[in-house]
Formats: sequence, structure tokens, C-alpha cells
Amino acid sequence: MGGCDGESTNVCIRLFINLVRWLPVIFVAAIVGWAYYAYVYQLTIMTVESLPLQILYLVVFHILLLLFVASYYQTIFAPLHTPPQEFYITRDCMEELNESSEDSQQSDILNRFVQLQGLPIRVRAFEGGVRYCPKCKCIKPDRSHHCSICSQCVRKFDHHCPWVNTCVSFHNYKFFILFLGYGFTLCLWGALTDLPYFIEFWQNNNMNNRVIFGQFNVVFLFFVSSMFCLSLGCLFFYHLLLTGRNRTTLESFRPPILSHGPDKRAFDMGVSRNYRQVFGSNPILWLLPVYSSVGDGINFPSRLESFEAVRLLDCTDDEEDEDFFNRIV
Repeated sequence: MGGCDGESTNVCIRLFINLVRWLPVIFVAAIVGWAYYAYVYQLTIMTVESLPLQILYLVVFHILLLLFVASYYQTIFAPLHTPPQEFYITRDCMEELNESSEDSQQSDILNRFVQLQGLPIRVRAFEGGVRYCPKCKCIKPDRSHHCSICSQCVRKFDHHCPWVNTCVSFHNYKFFILFLGYGFTLCLWGALTDLPYFIEFWQNNNMNNRVIFGQFNVVFLFFVSSMFCLSLGCLFFYHLLLTGRNRTTLESFRPPILSHGPDKRAFDMGVSRNYRQVFGSNPILWLLPVYSSVGDGINFPSRLESFEAVRLLDCTDDEEDEDFFNRIV
């Protein structure tokens, strides 16, 4: 009976934690729902007098809202990509790791497993060995990390975002950027179109109680849209900067370690190629919340590959090779 009670308690705790994790998403949904009422009914229908302006406000607002909601939905519910099966160590390898007592022996076992499996590993651990996750019992692919909240390793891990209740990583990074971009644009549109009526509210001193209630929503809408416009704008342009440099948020603070040492620009292939990795090669799909990212989240082109290709094709001397390498690093 005690074991069953303990198991039931653990289930209740997990359910409670999952509910708490969804609270930020519920909060965002509530804000969007109220903002829809305030903008469509209180501002556009009840306050704006010009019919052409009403049509313009409603059309633009609903287009931006649709793109924002679709991007937000995709960010939350896009399938989380974990490492492929071949990156998980076998039972025999696990037994060897359990029997080994020294770090050097474990490192040799993991290096042998990587070589036997032919895993494309370039990023190393701090001590220079293979990056191994003891919780997931797998070799971490390049740019992958373990998320303690999701309890699993995630490909091209950027960060865990409570506002979407999931990891921002390879599988949904494009959707996350679009979510920030359309959220920023939507809030900017709301603040700019609401600004004249916000100013008019403070200049008008002859309002009855019914008008005050309606105008309160209009005034509060301006404050909310301006606040979220500022916060989303900062995040949006920051991630555009990271995308242009082909870095994750984690890599901007902790650069990946390659054979020659830490290198923040390890995967920087130029702004155009960097953006195409995230948004795809078809410009028509760049601004749409549909999956179009390039790659598998396991293999990433590196500037070192370009350097090695140049060395194979070019017959320059060693000093010129070294100068070229120093320039790209």
C-alpha cells in the first residue's frame, strides 16, 4: 500500500508541475484574447469613426494575428528532435563504462564507440573528450545539449523557453523567430494605431462612466502593446543577430570546443548561408510558419571544412595556409 501511495503522490506531483509549466502559455493566450476584444471591438468598432480606417485596421490586425498564432502554435507543438538511435550507447558499451573506474578509461571507451559507429562528432567536452550524457546514455551530437526541464538531449539546443513550454532548438527555431517577429509587428501595429486615441483620452475631460469603461480598454491596450513591443523587439533582433552569426544563445555564452579550441565562429558560413540554414532555400516560405529549415540537426557545415578544401586545392606554402586559417578563425 505504501508503494502505491508513493507512486500516486509522484504522479500528482508530475501533473502539478506540468500544469505550472503551462501557466505562461495560458497567460499569453489570455492576453491575446483580451487584446483581440480591446482592439477589434473597443478600438476599431466603437472608437474609430472612419469606415476605411476600420477596414484597414481589421484586415492588417487579423493577418498579423493569424501569422502570430500559427507561429506560436508551431513553436510549442513542433515535435522535439532528440539524437538518432545510433548515438545511444549499446548495452555492451554501458557494461564497459560501469566496470571502468578511471575517467581516461571511460574516455577511451566512448572514443572507440564513436569510431565504430562512425558518428560525425567534432565538438568536444571541456577536457577534450567525447561529450556524453549519462542521463540519456547517449553521445551528444554537435551543438546538442541536455535540457534538464524536458529531461532529454535536444538537437542544436538554444534554450528552454517557459513562454512556449518547450525547448527552442533545431526543430522549431524558425517558428520561434517568426513568433517573435510577428508578435513584435503585431504589438507595434497595435500601439501605433491606438496612439491617437490614447492621446485623445487624456485630452477629453467630458466622459460618462460607460465611455470611461470602453476607453480604459483602449488606454490599457496601448500600454500592453508598447510593453510587449519593446520586449519582443529586443528578443527578435537579438535572435536575428545570432542567426546571422550561426550561433545559439548557449553558444554565444559558451562557445563550442573543436580540435583547435573554443571557437564562437565555428559554424559561421556567412550571413546568407546562415539564414538559409534556418529559413530554407525557398524565399516564398521564409515568412510562413511552415517547416523549411535545412539539415538534420546532426551534421553542420563548418568553416574548418572550407579551410581544408582550400588547402587541398591550393598549393600555397605553409605560412600562407596559417595566415588564411588565422583570418577565418
